[in-house]
Amino acid sequence: MSKPNESALGQLFDRSPIGMYRSTEQGQFLHVNRALVELLGYESTEALLAANLNRDIYVEPSQRTAMIAKYKGRGVVDGALVQWRTRDDRRLNVRIFGHVVIEGEQVWFDASVVDVSALEATNAELERTANTLAMVVRQVSAVYWLVDHDLRILHTGGPIMEVLGYPPETHIGRTLYEVHAEDPGNVDPIGAHLRAFAGEAVTYQNEYRGRQLSTTICPNRVDGVITGVIGTSVDVTAQRALERRMVDAQRAESLGVLAGGLAHDFNNLLVAILGNADLGLRDIPLNAPGRAALENVRTAGLRAAELTNQLLAYAGRGGVSSARVVLSPIVGELLRISAPRMPANAIATVDIPEHLAIRGDAGQFRQVVMNLIGNAREALGGRGGTIDVRARATRLDGKSHPDDALTADSGNYVMIEVADDGAGMSVESRRRIFDPFFTTKATGHGLGLAAVLGIVRSHGGGLRVASEVGKGTTFSVMWPASTTPEGMQPIVRPTRRTILVIDDEDLVRDVLTRMVEDLGYTALSAPGGAEGLAIVDAQPVDAVLVDLTMPRMSGADVVAALRQRRPRLPIVLVTGYDRDRRGPVDVNAHLPKPFRIEALEQTLAELFPGS
Repeated sequence: MSKPNESALGQLFDRSPIGMYRSTEQGQFLHVNRALVELLGYESTEALLAANLNRDIYVEPSQRTAMIAKYKGRGVVDGALVQWRTRDDRRLNVRIFGHVVIEGEQVWFDASVVDVSALEATNAELERTANTLAMVVRQVSAVYWLVDHDLRILHTGGPIMEVLGYPPETHIGRTLYEVHAEDPGNVDPIGAHLRAFAGEAVTYQNEYRGRQLSTTICPNRVDGVITGVIGTSVDVTAQRALERRMVDAQRAESLGVLAGGLAHDFNNLLVAILGNADLGLRDIPLNAPGRAALENVRTAGLRAAELTNQLLAYAGRGGVSSARVVLSPIVGELLRISAPRMPANAIATVDIPEHLAIRGDAGQFRQVVMNLIGNAREALGGRGGTIDVRARATRLDGKSHPDDALTADSGNYVMIEVADDGAGMSVESRRRIFDPFFTTKATGHGLGLAAVLGIVRSHGGGLRVASEVGKGTTFSVMWPASTTPEGMQPIVRPTRRTILVIDDEDLVRDVLTRMVEDLGYTALSAPGGAEGLAIVDAQPVDAVLVDLTMPRMSGADVVAALRQRRPRLPIVLVTGYDRDRRGPVDVNAHLPKPFRIEALEQTLAELFPGS
């Protein structure tokens, strides 16, 4: 077969769809074909021949200088990427393929030019898309892997180090059989991958290296043929923890409604029992027949009242007063009370600023601290140890914390911490410690920490528990900080002594009326809020005892109406169950149900000094 002659080669040069040219080392075109003229947008071959590569074609002439220096000695240019400009100043990314021609002292460059602008733009877009997908994968905490038919791991990606704790390349080249045998999770992944090779997509929940994962295994198809399997695992640990907290909160709410309703009805019965017992004891002389039986009735009633109060505290619907409470004296007193029951080798330390104060019910704050100190004491056991009680002012942003049992809203709080270096708790115990009747103590009734949670909830606070087996436990209570200066809570003290009792329960209203009369006051009574307001409008009343939870018109609504009519009228809120969660009510005193006649006497005496 004969070689093509010069005419045939010339036609091939001119008709080639790829731009071609010969130039001097100085950049002067010697020959150009039609494809190059069209690529660069010149109107004719003559117009392009008049152009110079350095001056007119290269965006950066230094690129040509560097290319000549690199490839001249080799004699071949194998796809150098450079940027050219067209006649109308558009930018082109082109690749140069060619060789150096040397004839005597003459040096020429013969080159073919391929426009890769569209390809480069596509590659750049693909790279941006890949980067975006990688960023999305990292943001959703998803890891992925690709295996072949031998279940050998070919590729991995995503935040593997952050989620699983080892570098992404750790298992590249190993089979799933080897990985699972060496570092197993709670689910064997082999079966799911084999099902994916059969064309099935498999999704399951699993736990691996301490993380809760949602895993999907799918076949990887190339041209319709399954060549491998792709697996993805999304870290749902935080989501599962949040779901558990929501379930726990819903369960606690349901139990709280039940406990609160039962305790409310039982408290009304206890008011009648204790009230009648107290009235009977006031009429029976010491050592008289029947007195011992009444005293036993009263003692049993008081013990029952303690349990119902703890149930109401757990429900978060006990009566709550709002006053400025200075922490340091109360904590010091409670530690002194607890000292006789402390192990001999236990040490208690206190770090509370002298004037640090909260806003709330002092009695319920005492109950919270006493329960937490008691819990810490039990955690130390006979071996002793250290109990630290500390408090500080803080500001919370309202975001939840992994250790939260109750997340506080944003605002100013006092954080009260009770920490011990005792045995600590397991994860399961931590989840259940606030359940009513759950206890790890042989003699406990399981209402102490449940009451703590309810009291803190009713005050609009937060509660956090950090514990680890063998490393102790820290309870952190976030209690709303006081913004009320000390000594700024005046109480109106009227001099007349007519008391109105408002309660919807006939049994309670009857015994309260007789208790008021037995104490030497004039008693009026009303079975509901509307009737009570009518009495206040019709005749002189010097103070009102009103139940908090009543049908039709609640105690809080009655108080609001009384404040509109007579702003300075002393009001005592008889509380036992805050059914509507109205929170603190503007009254002069709180009298928690059930109560003894001595408590009623003391409360009224404070309203009427000097009587």
